[in-house]
Amino acid sequence: MTPLSRVITQIQRDAAETATHDLRADIEIGFEVLDAAIARLHALRPGADVIELISANAEVLETAFTIALYARELGKRPVDVIPVPLSSN
Repeated sequence: MTPLSRVITQIQRDAAETATHDLRADIEIGFEVLDAAIARLHALRPGADVIELISANAEVLETAFTIALYARELGKRPVDVIPVPLSSN
């Protein structure tokens, strides 16, 4: 198993073990983290250290994978249905 497939497998396990309301919150937070990671990547100056560039790219990719896999897990779950009282009006 490649290191990337191990990371994906672990993210999938984490998502499966997370309660639905926490999964939704984690996805929302994930988008904020992704925005920040992309901003850090764009803030690197041309000729930046290769390690910095690799690290910034890895953060963007890992965050994007996490959001995607969490959203996929959320899509597999039943939709919460809130009963709405019917009025006779």
